[in-house]
Amino acid sequence: MLRALTVIMLSIFFMTACGLQMDKYQGQTSRDDVENMGMNERVTTDTENPRLIKYVGDTWGLKQDRELIKKTVNDMPGVTVKRVIIEASRVWVTVDIDGEDKLSKAELEDWKDEIHQAVYKAVPRYDINVKVS
Repeated sequence: MLRALTVIMLSIFFMTACGLQMDKYQGQTSRDDVENMGMNERVTTDTENPRLIKYVGDTWGLKQDRELIKKTVNDMPGVTVKRVIIEASRVWVTVDIDGEDKLSKAELEDWKDEIHQAVYKAVPRYDINVKVS
């Protein structure tokens, strides 16, 4: 009986002693770490989420998408952009084609398809509508 009690006491002692070495445990987080998780180095209420609208950079955003669409379409010979409207997931591109009054309906549709493909390659996340005026 004494032997069993000694074994139980020693096993409890060793198990609790191993569990108390928290400073050497890799996954340890303190209360301060949990409270400040996701916060900047300085104490603020802002998070470092790059998808927030106030952290729009030079690589994404409506202004950058609009400029990319204009540049892409203006690089096509004989085509100039009159207007680009972006609303949610839709884009309306209004263009002017040199000599459009001399083109047939089929040729205008070919131009629209070509412009649509160019805009889609530049910004594929939008539903694109092309209007020739």
